[in-house]
Amino acid sequence: MLISPLAAKLCASRGINPATLSGTGPRGRIMAADVQQVGNAPQKRGCTTLADFAIPPTRAPKDGYYVYDDEVDMSALAAISMPIAVQCEKLLENRYSLFDYIIRAVVKACTGCPSWLEPSGNIDVLLFEQNGKQITAIRDAAHKSIYRIAKETATPTAVPENFAPHIVVCDAHTSRSQVADILPLGNRPGFAMLARGNTQKDGIRAGGEQKYNNTLAYTFYVAATLPEHEANRIAAALRAMLYNPVRLLLLS
Repeated sequence: MLISPLAAKLCASRGINPATLSGTGPRGRIMAADVQQVGNAPQKRGCTTLADFAIPPTRAPKDGYYVYDDEVDMSALAAISMPIAVQCEKLLENRYSLFDYIIRAVVKACTGCPSWLEPSGNIDVLLFEQNGKQITAIRDAAHKSIYRIAKETATPTAVPENFAPHIVVCDAHTSRSQVADILPLGNRPGFAMLARGNTQKDGIRAGGEQKYNNTLAYTFYVAATLPEHEANRIAAALRAMLYNPVRLLLLS
């Protein structure tokens, strides 16, 4: 039986026997999403509209936030990355980073929920990279293509004074204190934060060849000023975006 580390942890915390689950990952691997579905209505596979499915929080609310620990198989992103990278290097002299895709995914997931949107429709993002040492402010990210976002993350500038982002994205080694030094993390309306974990490469031998399943783990926080069912739909939409990365290349 194949099971991801996060899925095994969720099974242990919820008293679920993983042998009773059907895995949806490569070679039937049990993923965190499979554990989270236990006791919930079945989801529509491949569906990406907020009204159709939701993901429950994986922990009790903390500091005024719903908390979602999740992981996604990044194989689809890896498949489209190479041909895109060739064009990106011509235009940007650089490739789209994983953070560029993640920022686009979080923005699209959040803005798909009408209750989340600011009256102005502007969504500002703050990105922490390199263990929190490199900080990039992205204004009005909802109206920027992934190309525009990539240009800004490739050339970070100083964070404007009184910058109050609606979304924070940070890497695995950025501490909460580093984020708090820039931004108060109180219970704010219309606010979400994604802490990206490390990408795990699990060797899979198939047909005599060594292949790799790239699994990205992350923790997603949504301010509890939203009804929980709406926050759950945002979390589900985020996962759907990461599983269907072609959608991240579209502006609308």
